[in-house]
Amino acid sequence: MATKIFTTDLKVGMFVADLDRPWVDTPFLLQGFLIEDEAQVATLRSHCEFVIVDRARSVGDQFEAPRAASVAAALAAGARRPAAAPAAKTGSATDAPPPAPPPAQPRPAPAREGRVLRLEDVTRRGGSRGAAAPMDGEEEDGLLGRMASGFRGLFGGGRKGKLAPAGPRMPLEEAPPETPQEFEARAALLPPGIQVQTYANTTTVEEEAPRAREVVAQAGELLDKLVADIRIGQSFEVERVEEIVDDMVESIVRNPQALMWVAKLREQDIGAYGHGLQVSVYITSFGRHLGFPKAQLSQLAQIGLLLDIGKIRLPRALLDKQGRLTDDEFETAKEHVAHGLAILNESEGFDPAILGGIEQHHERMNGSGYPRGLVGEEIAIFGRMAGIVDCFAALTNHRPYAAAVSSYEALRNITAWGGDFFHEPLVQQFVSSVGVFPVGSLIELSTGEVAVVVEHSKVRRLRPRVLVVTAADKTPATYPTMVDLLYDPKMGGDEPAFIKRGLAPGAYGLNLADFYLA
Repeated sequence: MATKIFTTDLKVGMFVADLDRPWVDTPFLLQGFLIEDEAQVATLRSHCEFVIVDRARSVGDQFEAPRAASVAAALAAGARRPAAAPAAKTGSATDAPPPAPPPAQPRPAPAREGRVLRLEDVTRRGGSRGAAAPMDGEEEDGLLGRMASGFRGLFGGGRKGKLAPAGPRMPLEEAPPETPQEFEARAALLPPGIQVQTYANTTTVEEEAPRAREVVAQAGELLDKLVADIRIGQSFEVERVEEIVDDMVESIVRNPQALMWVAKLREQDIGAYGHGLQVSVYITSFGRHLGFPKAQLSQLAQIGLLLDIGKIRLPRALLDKQGRLTDDEFETAKEHVAHGLAILNESEGFDPAILGGIEQHHERMNGSGYPRGLVGEEIAIFGRMAGIVDCFAALTNHRPYAAAVSSYEALRNITAWGGDFFHEPLVQQFVSSVGVFPVGSLIELSTGEVAVVVEHSKVRRLRPRVLVVTAADKTPATYPTMVDLLYDPKMGGDEPAFIKRGLAPGAYGLNLADFYLA
């Protein structure tokens, strides 16, 4: 039983399942923990108004065991399992809606040797791009509203039969015309004087992947060199940063999904500072979606690449610590923002907008952020964008103190935090820019197979093109298959396949690095 508890009513022995704010903004770096002492209670009270407590995982007096009478009655009625007693009301605590049953824990797939998947290894379905298949009543209008209320009603049912032979490569898909309301929603978010741009993909993911792979490799090498230079007290080459960033912007303008794919699937190969590279890709793609011109896209790319560069001056033991930080350690961790600005100010050439975005990426709309506690519109748009993207990338990547969550779950959290902590209209636009299941997401299909999202449909974001990488029993596929869920939804079966759920990185023992397109 999940119960909302005000922090004034917290007790030792309660299991904290969720907070009323982003975990990355608190010293509690583990997402879900047991309160072991009064010091943890005091820290929670200093950061949160309320938390969600899982009674079933609590211990001692806080454990919600089934009542003996209820158990006996249930057994007498022939129930398969005892019914849990209602949660006791505690002070000002109020019951939260019961959570959905958690999905079964993914079991590891049989071990196999890692390999790079090349295009010639991939078979393709021959579905025609002439007309999209019926969506069985699925509607995407109001999708963001449904996400904010719990992502209800997104999926349907289906099963799969035998796969057909490979077909031709799919051509570029034309985007549906943008409505005046959609254009105005984007334009309203851009600063005065910025002319809104509308971009269209000019290459397919397969065509852009080799160039995107080169950009990622060069950016990774650049970050490694910057770190090495900073450690020996040398200023780094601003011109080299701008050169790499310009290549990144050009790739994202041609097709942002290719760079998202490569950056996500190569996260384990791009060094300790790969987080900044992913933030750079996502925030630049976000800016493209909003309609920023190329000059501003370049600034966004530099913000993402460098926003955590100050962590190099933090103690290594602090960065690698598992579990809760002390109050002093948390204050030290916050200093990475000031360290980063000091490093960048040692090298001339960075635009004030770039420095401002880096300074403000931990500010929050309600004033609870740092370093200055800015409120609302005091935070510039680059800072608001960087805060959203930085949090998303942190949640979806493995960290020393917490496992990664699925992209779907991360977007649910960020949507829930919209308004109080993140600028809600920008959150809606971010979700629209990356999709409910972003490129590179590991997903489970209704047919049982596991797939990786390769490219979104501009017509139906819940019907992307995917790379099917396992059989229905989760054993790795010998020949992964590219399937377009919009134009070939039945995949050779009798009923349309659909995305059943998002999976966290590493589910079923799968290594995403095995499946990036070479």
